[in-house]
Amino acid sequence: MPTLHYTPAAARTLARLEKGRRADPRRLRRVRQALEHLAADPHHPGLRSHRYAVLPGHRGTAAWTSYIDQGPGAWRIHWTWGRDGGAVTVLRVGPHL
Repeated sequence: MPTLHYTPAAARTLARLEKGRRADPRRLRRVRQALEHLAADPHHPGLRSHRYAVLPGHRGTAAWTSYIDQGPGAWRIHWTWGRDGGAVTVLRVGPHL
C-alpha cells in the first residue's frame, strides 16, 4: 500500500476544506474517501485514474489524475509516483482543470 505525501498546495487545500470560511464538510468527506482509495490502490476503479498530459506548474513530471466526483464543479486529485518504494505524492487537489 503506497504512502501518501502532500505538496504544500495540496495540504493548504485540505486545510481550507476543514476549517475557515471556505470549509466544506461534504466535499472534505469525498476528498478523504478518494485519498483512502488512492492510498489503498491507485488504480481503484472508482478513481478512474489515468495519465495526465501536462499538469500546469509540473512540466516534465509524469502526473496522474483521479476522480473525486463528476459533473459540474467536479474535483480531481493530481498525483505522481515517488521513487521511494511506491510512495504517492499528491500534487494538487481541486477543481477539474
